[in-house]
Amino acid sequence: MNTQPLTIEEAQRLVLEAVDPLPAELIPLGDCTGRILAEDLYADADLPAFDRSMMDGFAVRSADTAAACPDRPAYLTVIAEIAAGEDPVRPVGPGEAARIMTGAPIPPGADAVCRFEATSDGFRKNVPRVGVLKPTSEGENIARRGEDISRGGRVLTKGTRLGSGAAAVLASFGRAEVSVYRRPSVAIFTAGSELVEITEQPGRGQIRSSNGWMLAALVREAGGLPRLAKPVPDGIDELAAAVTSEGEGADLLVTTGGVSVGDYDLIPAVYERLGARTVFWKTQIRPGSPVRFALRGRQPVLGVSGNPAAAFVNALLFVVPVLRKMAGLPDPLPPTVQAVSVSGFPKPPIKPVRYLQAHAYLQEGRLLVELACGQSAGMIGSLAGTNALVRLPGGASLREGDLADVLLYGEVRSK
Repeated sequence: MNTQPLTIEEAQRLVLEAVDPLPAELIPLGDCTGRILAEDLYADADLPAFDRSMMDGFAVRSADTAAACPDRPAYLTVIAEIAAGEDPVRPVGPGEAARIMTGAPIPPGADAVCRFEATSDGFRKNVPRVGVLKPTSEGENIARRGEDISRGGRVLTKGTRLGSGAAAVLASFGRAEVSVYRRPSVAIFTAGSELVEITEQPGRGQIRSSNGWMLAALVREAGGLPRLAKPVPDGIDELAAAVTSEGEGADLLVTTGGVSVGDYDLIPAVYERLGARTVFWKTQIRPGSPVRFALRGRQPVLGVSGNPAAAFVNALLFVVPVLRKMAGLPDPLPPTVQAVSVSGFPKPPIKPVRYLQAHAYLQEGRLLVELACGQSAGMIGSLAGTNALVRLPGGASLREGDLADVLLYGEVRSK
């Protein structure tokens, strides 16, 4: 066990090295949104599967239109009309054209499509002859077979988060089922004799249990399946029994809180009772320095702070990356971006890395970030109105106008 406080980079590395992507499962295409692809997918056919028209117009032989101009149109005999879904049989010969709709196959003999707008009387149906007003070049307005995706080419990469675009590609190749990584299940336990359920009226000295619900929401947002247990009173036996009975089969265990005189006076004993081996128990970050990571066999266990803001930071920095890796994402650490800070942070620099609650927004094409008013580890109000953490390196200060590293976790809007 590491007894010295670890840097955030060291701690995250140890946590992520201890977990692996979960096994894959087949799910219907309609359920794949947001899931992570568990295999490389290759095209088993060309897309499009045939040369097709990209415009409504006339399929022509480009050579027949070489001298066309508004004063001397190239007049062609219309021999057929081809709609999308039809299979044209009759070839287009010299001096001929076929009226064609967008998406329809190009008939034999034709090598270009002249748009209706470039013809005389082209918009009229059943015209026996059409005048082309300008030259067309070979291949004009035609999507060639395999132009979009060639047979044998990789169309989707393992580790891709599937969305609407991926669904369109999968449907185009007839993939009714998709192999994705299984969603991780997370058992969440809140400890503290002062905690009551959210449906109860707190008595004097009591508070409603909010950390568990916050963690459950974060787990869902990260693609996991939360299993939130009822609040457990302070006590090694009580918490160990709850974890044993309700945590079996979970891919990740998360505990928050402990006894009022010090969360981590209780948690080490509970983990020991569970047979979990502690890897580290303290980090060089604020808030949320005392975060504990242990392994119960192959089952990872994370103990986060009982203070709401600190628990939130712990969850974003440790719980969410674990879930992202279990879910199959190749880059489990959430990316950071840079934004201009419109507010400074008045406190003096400290050695640990600070994570400050903030609101990021767009203004005139620039990403700006404004610190929340309350930055105490125990404050909860600022969590509802923030969508970012400003990362302040150890020894650094933050002034208005500084460029800051920002971890985004919510929607960014214009202001």
